[in-house]
Amino acid sequence: MTDNERRNVSGAAIAAVAAVILSMGAAGYAGFWIARDDPSRPETARSAPTPDPSAFPSVTLPPPSPSAATSTPDATPTDKRRTARPPATTPPKTPRWGEKVIAATSVLTTGQSWSTNRLRLTVTTGGNLVLRDQGRTVWQTGTDNGVKLVMQNDGHLVLYDADNGTAFSSGTAGNPGAVLILRADGNMVIALNGRILFQTAAGD
Repeated sequence: MTDNERRNVSGAAIAAVAAVILSMGAAGYAGFWIARDDPSRPETARSAPTPDPSAFPSVTLPPPSPSAATSTPDATPTDKRRTARPPATTPPKTPRWGEKVIAATSVLTTGQSWSTNRLRLTVTTGGNLVLRDQGRTVWQTGTDNGVKLVMQNDGHLVLYDADNGTAFSSGTAGNPGAVLILRADGNMVIALNGRILFQTAAGD
C-alpha cells in the first residue's frame, strides 16, 4: 500500500470515529433536554415561577352601606320568631264555696268548730263564740265564759257557761226542726222550712 493510500485510510477512520463521537454527544444532549422537559420526572420538573405581586393591579372593595351593616334577617318586624306575644291571661276562677247544715241536737265544746271551705264557727278557749270567713272574724258573741254550744231541738242555739248557765242564745226557741246553716255566701243563719229566724248578716 502506498503512502497516499495509507493516508486516505487513516483519514477515513478518523472521520468515522469523529462522526460516532459527535452522534453520541448529540444523543446525550437531546436526552438531557427531553428528561428536563418531562413532567413525570419530579427531580427534573421545573418549578413554576413565583408571580410578581406588582404585576397585578390592586382592587379596592367599596365599604358596606350602613343599612347592609345593621340589617339582619332577624331584625325584620315581620319575623314571627322575634315578635313578642302577650302572655295568655286566665280569668280568676270563682271559688265553689260549700255549705253545712247543723241539725239538732249538735254540740260544740271548747276548741271545737263547725266549718266549710269558707266559714268556721268556733268555741274559743277564751269562752267566745267566733265566726270566721276565710280566716277573718266576721261575727262573735263577745263572751268570755262559754264552754259548750248546743243547737237544740226547739230551734234554739245556746252557748252555756261552766255552771250550765246561758252565756249567749239566738232567741229562736219554740221552732222545733229549725237548723243552723253555714251558707256558701258567708252568712250564718237559723232557718225553718226556708224561713230565716236568725242570721249574722255576714257574707256577700
